[in-house]
Amino acid sequence: MSNAAYFSVKLSTPLGPIRGKVAIETGPMRLAELVPTALELTNILVDRALRREEQRGKKVTCGPGCGVCCCQMVALSPPEAFYLSEMIASLDDNVREKILGRIQRIVRTVKDRGMVEELMAPEYSDDTALAIAKEYFGLGMSCPFLEDYSCSIHPNRPVACREYNVTSPAAWCADPYSHEIEKVPMPMPLSIPLARLHAQLTDTKPRLIPLTLVPMWVAEHADLKDRAWPGQGVFERFMAEVGTPPG
Repeated sequence: MSNAAYFSVKLSTPLGPIRGKVAIETGPMRLAELVPTALELTNILVDRALRREEQRGKKVTCGPGCGVCCCQMVALSPPEAFYLSEMIASLDDNVREKILGRIQRIVRTVKDRGMVEELMAPEYSDDTALAIAKEYFGLGMSCPFLEDYSCSIHPNRPVACREYNVTSPAAWCADPYSHEIEKVPMPMPLSIPLARLHAQLTDTKPRLIPLTLVPMWVAEHADLKDRAWPGQGVFERFMAEVGTPPG
């Protein structure tokens, strides 16, 4: 960071306070540059949530090689979409082409089934989201980043993936809509404050984007990908959104 400064983070959460310092670009900042901070805060909250479950006598059943949940529709905020797009662009040529090829096959499948418009809708109710998520899962399409049932971008995986930990039997995850999946309770996903911030800065409505449609969405919003705002102001507004209850 060419014009970095350290800012204090003081957050009150249901899992306890978070305090620390974060290096933030004080010059122009793109929204993708906020994502690492959101991911680190998510890691802290997930660690605390897992310890709380252990104290309650519950054990997380997720483990290496268990990639069934990676067939679910993963929703990203616009800043996460920009971040993921940049991460894909940074991959080795052969790896990038393989990932993009998998994404293109998934896009063709959802297009053939007439699902794209609904998946890309900026607004939908919980009932509508559940229905399309169930239909998407039923297609059995693995995440394009899944390699040998393990995440190939684990350090850079989205907020939604970090927060998805279950304590119910692992076998139930193969049919999550027929079983009562017990997920580790978490506070508001930090994808929501990121989505709210993007909406404020771009004068649009908050929205989320399915992971496999990120390249399509980013291409359609290329003008926003590299748009920048004063770093300190963006960070402060993000922190304010993190402290705002969902609703």
